[in-house]
Amino acid sequence: MQDDLRREAARLLESGDAAMVIAWEEGSDAARTAPAFAVSPAEAAGLVWNPFCVPNLVKYLLDYRYEDTKIAVAVKGCDERAVNRLVQDRQFPRERIVVLGLPCGGMLDRGKTLAALGPRARLNGVEDRGEAFVLVSDQGEVTLPKEEYLLEKCLTCVRNAPARADVTLGPGVSNPARPGCDPFAPVRELEALSPAEKSAYWDGQFSRCLRCYACRNVCPACNCKECSFEQAVPGWQQGAGWISKNTSLAENYTFHLIRMFDVAGRCIDCGECERVCPVGIPLSKLYRKVLKDAAELFAVPTPGLTAEEIPVLGSYSPEDKEEFM
Repeated sequence: MQDDLRREAARLLESGDAAMVIAWEEGSDAARTAPAFAVSPAEAAGLVWNPFCVPNLVKYLLDYRYEDTKIAVAVKGCDERAVNRLVQDRQFPRERIVVLGLPCGGMLDRGKTLAALGPRARLNGVEDRGEAFVLVSDQGEVTLPKEEYLLEKCLTCVRNAPARADVTLGPGVSNPARPGCDPFAPVRELEALSPAEKSAYWDGQFSRCLRCYACRNVCPACNCKECSFEQAVPGWQQGAGWISKNTSLAENYTFHLIRMFDVAGRCIDCGECERVCPVGIPLSKLYRKVLKDAAELFAVPTPGLTAEEIPVLGSYSPEDKEEFM
């Protein structure tokens, strides 16, 4: 599949069918990849595909929203929801995107993998054997059972291959989702707590927030041209960024809860916010609470599965529950 990605990227760039291919390249260690922006066939030769291609690359399209070129982007099944999010929100036209679909057998947890490989190992090859990944490095070969080493979100995968890719690369692979795994189990545990216990839990989490905005910046549902949290500072003070990033607990609550309601019915459950948080706040629990409520109240699937669906808070049905009335 990696060879297919490199060949198709080179073909698109040579033919002019795409001005850029956004995919992944080797990172700083064996269990990390980095976003790559190939604009020539030579650069396409350095693209990679392996179970460490975790970053959702679709948000980078917004950096080119005012151009008139076509851009190709490598997309996993969960990443396709981000494409649909930007199209539904009218942030990027679908006709300017070439979706390179990559059937995904799951993404490995970086920390667990490095513990098994060793921090100085260099990855030479990966084989997906269905129930496990076999990693070949300069330190030897290691077999990692998916049940133990996959990211938690992969165990509840809804769709592991894009449904509407312009080009599908490689053969299909089995969905890594674990039968019977409840994506809302952590949410139910929090719901069972008393109000005081819930408050203490989130006080402990949000008190660590740095207000770095990494969660906002990586989120495909946070696609406003200007964020309301940066409008709070008068224009003549915009250079003093620290003024708009008060890290008091009250301000942190305000940021996270307003952002939660802002993406309600539009969050695609990609988990990128939690992945990039530098202090490890379990943000997926916060957003899955909203997903759970939307599913129970309005009987809707995970947002972004199709480009035609209307976000739940942007539509109305007489059959909707009215528990608030």
